[in-house]
Amino acid sequence: MAGMEQGSNALTRKLLDLMERSGYPIVQHNGQRKFGPPSDWLGPPPPKGCEVFVGKLPREIFEDELVPIFSGMGKIYEMRLMMDFSGSNRGYAFVTFTTQAEAFRAVRELNGYEIRPGRHIGVVKSVDNCRLFVGSIPKTKTKEDILQELSKRVTGIVDVILYKNCFDKKLNRGFAFVEFESHRAAAMARRALVPGCVKLWDQEVMVDWAEPEPQIDDEQMKRVKVLYVRNFQIETTPDTIQSLFESAINNKIERVKKIYDYAFIHFLTREHAELAMAKLQNTEIDGSVIEIRWAKPVERELYRIQKLKRGNAKFNNSLDLSQTLLLYKQHLAKKEYANSPKEDEGIGSVCSSPTDVKPFGSTPPKDNYYTLAPAKLDAMCKRYMWAPPVYNYSKYMDASGAELWVARVELPQVGMPLLSVPRRVGPLVTQPCLSMQQSHVEAAQNILHCIQMLHADVIQRASPALQPVYPSIVPQMQTCVSPYDYSSIYGRPPTTIPVTLPTVWRTV
Repeated sequence: MAGMEQGSNALTRKLLDLMERSGYPIVQHNGQRKFGPPSDWLGPPPPKGCEVFVGKLPREIFEDELVPIFSGMGKIYEMRLMMDFSGSNRGYAFVTFTTQAEAFRAVRELNGYEIRPGRHIGVVKSVDNCRLFVGSIPKTKTKEDILQELSKRVTGIVDVILYKNCFDKKLNRGFAFVEFESHRAAAMARRALVPGCVKLWDQEVMVDWAEPEPQIDDEQMKRVKVLYVRNFQIETTPDTIQSLFESAINNKIERVKKIYDYAFIHFLTREHAELAMAKLQNTEIDGSVIEIRWAKPVERELYRIQKLKRGNAKFNNSLDLSQTLLLYKQHLAKKEYANSPKEDEGIGSVCSSPTDVKPFGSTPPKDNYYTLAPAKLDAMCKRYMWAPPVYNYSKYMDASGAELWVARVELPQVGMPLLSVPRRVGPLVTQPCLSMQQSHVEAAQNILHCIQMLHADVIQRASPALQPVYPSIVPQMQTCVSPYDYSSIYGRPPTTIPVTLPTVWRTV
């Protein structure tokens, strides 16, 4: 007991000496001890990206040892050491520097630092997420409409990022990203916008954390020669884009990679990219105003693994750093990326999600017309490690001699997280289509709809409340070329339950 008291007194003297030397206050509150901010600090706190997470700390290490180590990387704004009731630390801390460059340096030089013989700490960038994903937004709403509606219920909104529909620029894609002034403001907004309790425009919306943007070192960003350009028309060709940008810089560009309504444009020099951005920002191309930003370089293999495990727009199921790196090494050992480039061209400066699919009408689609339904299905199978979809096509001739295409698609094995026992879904058959491409897209749409219905059926079966079953009073319309027994997917329907209807219904 006397030894513990002496140790406590010695630590107190060390912390008092540290406060006197540095001029920083030290305050313990709510299970954490804060060192800083400096008393002479003027203005707002450092911007996002200045905080690092420190893990694997020995329990007997405190600020008197940590501050000298991390202050060698730059000026510390604040250090938060997590404490337990016994007086030892909980093995981790957060350190906020005054600049992002200092935080990157701390990660680069102190990750793996041997703080005790045989004890190495981990230092990674802290995910200070200030962005929410808002889904199920009416597609006719504008950015101003969303900002006005959300501001009635939450505070601290900095920006609303809204994507236009690929096929109709008057509509949005049904979702938006909302940027807040701080992580706390975003967390409070997420708590306030609980689905089922709050409605926007008289309908429920889905609100969750957006996938955090990757933080790239300023020095690395200064070397980027790739531009991310979005809001193109679907029919705008890569050749048109290349010609426009080459005319703007009066020089050749390396290549253009167009994906749906956005593109990555690779330049031969950084100066060419800067000139193109200055000249073509907010330029109208084929009736649509484009937006240009620097592409953020990402490690292709690691990014694919993280996306596979994390899903789109959410990261609540993401792996921690050690698990991600272990999985990364396993993939490299299997040489799964032997033919992949070392570094991808990157991602845009804002997160994106798959666009909605435009329904087909009687007019045949253009040759360069395509939708995201097959891509969404492929991404879902890869994300959940299901077997890929299998497509089969048949061509027919109608009475007028026109060619008609029918697609047949099935998923050989659908399992977790949708089903605990893997099951085959399909085959599903499309309506006659005017092209093989159209039948391919409609087949993917059909299987996505089937998965959605299967998901709803799983939730209903898991619900303790039993819902009454009523016989259908409207005959179902046949939508497939040939009938198919769906009982393998949903189970055979129960026998019709006789229901006594009110008198008013019996007289109709």
